[in-house]
Amino acid sequence: MSDILTYVKVPAYEKEWCEFHFGTPCTFPAGTNLNNIIRHFSRIRPEGELPETQQPGELAICIMGSKSKKPEIYNFISRHGKDAIAEAIDDIFTMHMWEDLTDIGCRNVQLSKLVMDWMGRNGISTDGNNYENLRMKFQRIKDSYKKKGGINISRGYKHEHK
Repeated sequence: MSDILTYVKVPAYEKEWCEFHFGTPCTFPAGTNLNNIIRHFSRIRPEGELPETQQPGELAICIMGSKSKKPEIYNFISRHGKDAIAEAIDDIFTMHMWEDLTDIGCRNVQLSKLVMDWMGRNGISTDGNNYENLRMKFQRIKDSYKKKGGINISRGYKHEHK
């Protein structure tokens, strides 16, 4: 594991989720898409560019090396690269939440109970707006499927035909 870090701004619930599943600082599994994205955007630090320090709310991530890109040399990630990393984290987070909540989301259980339970099982606090943000995120996905495809992903996977 590298001790060279980069810091990425993500929503509080994604930061807590990442730290719960991948440690502090986050070390993503070798060979995964997320590490490939980190490696792709890793550059040689521009001359005069000071090493970054973690700001409040930022997620600390280990820059994993490869034979061709040693983190001791390739340890600078631009704002665009950090945005790409944050987007990849959001994709993985959303897939995990979707997979877990739709697995039981078809039963007669209130969404609030499902989301709160899922948060607890995944290291996400109920502080601040975490619960409401996740509930709304999940609801927006469900609504998108219903609006575009006529699929009601709730209460028994009822399919609405137009």
